[in-house]
Amino acid sequence: MGTKQQILAVDDNSISLATIEQELEGRFEVIPINSGIRALQYLKKEEQKPDLILLDIQMAIKDGIETLKEIRGMQGCQDIPVIMLTSNADKQMVLESSKFKIYDYVLKPFKKQELCERIDIVLHKVSEAQAADRLANETRSLMEMEETGN
Repeated sequence: MGTKQQILAVDDNSISLATIEQELEGRFEVIPINSGIRALQYLKKEEQKPDLILLDIQMAIKDGIETLKEIRGMQGCQDIPVIMLTSNADKQMVLESSKFKIYDYVLKPFKKQELCERIDIVLHKVSEAQAADRLANETRSLMEMEETGN
């Protein structure tokens, strides 16, 4: 397997961010960012978009929901899978964030096993969907080629 999949971890709690890094190192390349504003700046300037974003809901200045709204409005970021991290079972916040195409949410404090499983499921679903799209496109072009006799 080539390069590791990149995960952008956004949390204004340094302990939480360090925990995420620790739990995921070795399996993923983790880019830790400690605010929604910095996450948006990072996404604007980086050519290479992360494979997944872990986004804390409760952050100072710009919370996870506001950050997510802006991410979804950015060029090339509409389809990046996002898993929300929430420290309380705040259903309202999760419902709010689900309007902006989140793939999952994880309650903090999380267990390493659970976080990794959720990430794997989301990344697997995404690559399955991409594979299905590719297959559909290839099938379509094969059928078009047959119709035109090429």
